[in-house]
Amino acid sequence: MSSSVPTPRQFLTSLIESLNSIPTSTTPQPSAAGAGNPLKLIPAAHRPLLTTLYALYPLTLLPALDLLDRRLATRIVVSQYPPQGDTVASGPSSSSPLVDHEEKGQQEQPQDRRQHTFFIVRSAQPQRPRRDASTFGSGSGAGSSSAPGPRYVVRLSAWNCSCAAFAFAAFPRGEDREIGPYAINPPASSSSSSRAKEETDDDDGLNWQFGALSFDGIEGSGIAGVPCCKHLLACVLAEKWSAVLGGYVDERIVGREEAVGLVAGI
Repeated sequence: MSSSVPTPRQFLTSLIESLNSIPTSTTPQPSAAGAGNPLKLIPAAHRPLLTTLYALYPLTLLPALDLLDRRLATRIVVSQYPPQGDTVASGPSSSSPLVDHEEKGQQEQPQDRRQHTFFIVRSAQPQRPRRDASTFGSGSGAGSSSAPGPRYVVRLSAWNCSCAAFAFAAFPRGEDREIGPYAINPPASSSSSSRAKEETDDDDGLNWQFGALSFDGIEGSGIAGVPCCKHLLACVLAEKWSAVLGGYVDERIVGREEAVGLVAGI
């Protein structure tokens, strides 16, 4: 008997989707006063799922959960009919006046609404300003206050984060890169490319996979693992385990111009 070993991409996809099988009837949703930790209410029979995820990403899972606990992630929905006034809703199921504005436009195509979505994740560490000529020689308190930390853009469909940690994870320094600084790897065979395309385009993209549109972790791609960072993992958990962690992400509906400004950091 021969059983095929799943690729890292398939295993991680199955692991993330298995989180939805955890009973959530007694799991509290986060409140302004700060309810108890919902992970403590997970039955013992389902805790190995999180333990396995921690074993795969030991340096990423806990920081990702910390980002959600600090409510540093915001889901940005780009709509053709942006609402007026306040555009921030606490959690995906909260009631807000923004839902009543241009209700026709926002409910026309719910599938397209999900396709124009990205995340803004703020850093948990504040950024200390530099001492320059304008602040040097001023009062002792000048230039000493901490500025807000940097913000990163996370796109789940493209499987990308603008942080440096994801860049290092996506392009690790390995032994195969020591042959030369300008080495060109041969293209993947047509069979592996077609197989990768089938895995990423099943049912017109209805089947989500850990890695999304990337070829990382697919058999024949030449890439063993799927790169990930704490910002990306936090958004994946909030999106795919929304029954437990979805309430820790605020949602903001904006127009295209405002979305461009958010990505540019304006």
